[in-house]
Amino acid sequence: MYNQMERELKCLVSKEQYDQIIKSYDFSKSWIQINTYYDTTSKQVKKQNAAVRIRTIDSKKIFTLKIRKDKLTHFEYEKEISTDKIDNINDPEVLSWLQKLNLSEPLKKTVVIQTERRIYRTEEAELCADYNIFNDIHDYEIEYEYLKEHDGIKTFNEILHPFHMKYEKNCPSKIARAFDYILCSKR
Repeated sequence: MYNQMERELKCLVSKEQYDQIIKSYDFSKSWIQINTYYDTTSKQVKKQNAAVRIRTIDSKKIFTLKIRKDKLTHFEYEKEISTDKIDNINDPEVLSWLQKLNLSEPLKKTVVIQTERRIYRTEEAELCADYNIFNDIHDYEIEYEYLKEHDGIKTFNEILHPFHMKYEKNCPSKIARAFDYILCSKR
């Protein structure tokens, strides 16, 4: 089980910027993760500034509940589970986390995002390079995830500077972007 506060900075980048960054750092091997997000029909999870997901990496399944604390910080509750179906979860701890949301409707699958992730780890943070696929939409994102307290914005900007970039929050979360893409495609 994993309960903690997650602090991260992220920005969308072009494919060219993404390619430059992954060639400039010794990123660990890449892997594919499938993120399946859930909410109720009336968006009860979203209305609580939360997100529920099951992430699959190879045969490993990880349940995550994120609840926003502020614009950079989330409370994150995470645990490996034995199923990739939200209705089949029987772990008492995970069920207790879900009960805290006081949902009056069942959860249903809302969006699936495939991410190819690369990580470069420093003493203070992890730099994640993500190539995301939402249906037919592809985007590229650089995340700076704190491992310990420090001036992350300054350090992230030092990383981005050689690529003529500066951190500006220019993107919502993956799930929010996926919903935006879906809404745009229905118009």
